[in-house]
Amino acid sequence: MASYAARFNAAVAAELRGERGAQQITVEALAEKAGMVKGTLLRYLNGKRDIPVPALAEICQALGVDPGDVLDKASARVAAQQV
Repeated sequence: MASYAARFNAAVAAELRGERGAQQITVEALAEKAGMVKGTLLRYLNGKRDIPVPALAEICQALGVDPGDVLDKASARVAAQQV
């Protein structure tokens, strides 16, 4: 089983993907709004790379969501997986 950190990172990525989908914003547009390279954003969103706190803050700001809400939802997602 993956470490808690890996599962949590994957859950954060899933929350961000869900929010991006709900807002129907393209990866290109989100990357531009967040001020990052598309490839880097994709690695974050696909769980291929750990999301540093500054990057999480930029992505959340670009999506107009509270980082704390994203982390809370990710934590609940990880907890639900352990049941």
